[in-house]
Amino acid sequence: MLDPVLWIGFLLFASMSVFQTALFPWIAILSFAPFAALACLRCSLPGALWASTFAGLLMDLFSADPFGIHTIAMTASLALSYRFRSLFFQGEALQLCLLTAIYSAIFTPSLIITLFLFDRRAPFNGEWSFLDFVTMPLIDAAYAFFWFVGPLLFFEWTKRLLKKRRLRCNG
Repeated sequence: MLDPVLWIGFLLFASMSVFQTALFPWIAILSFAPFAALACLRCSLPGALWASTFAGLLMDLFSADPFGIHTIAMTASLALSYRFRSLFFQGEALQLCLLTAIYSAIFTPSLIITLFLFDRRAPFNGEWSFLDFVTMPLIDAAYAFFWFVGPLLFFEWTKRLLKKRRLRCNG
């Protein structure tokens, strides 16, 4: 796990997790979903499972649920979504958003099953099922774009622009 892109992604998503809990507690974004998707794209299966376990432990530290619920759900979700890895290219930044949506769509039933097994406080009545199964994966994909892919594309664009300008000035 010495990949610098993975560490930058982890720091970005950990900072969003802190910002979300401190400044915007009413927004329910799965803050480490893009990191898990990034680990799924850039690591082997054991490395990606360790990365999602670590992210799940950090999520457990910030949540009011019993400790370990998010760790189990994130690790199970990554194990299930890892098989979709072959459908995506590692170098394409926008495909991270689609894999994030798939991961988030798998995470929701995993979390419901885990909560049902270990914590009976959360009833499943179906009122929020459309929001959690359809809308939230799309919001998580948009979050991955605006918080990670967008700045990465902007950095690449400015780097190309500066390189062209430098070539024009020197030549």
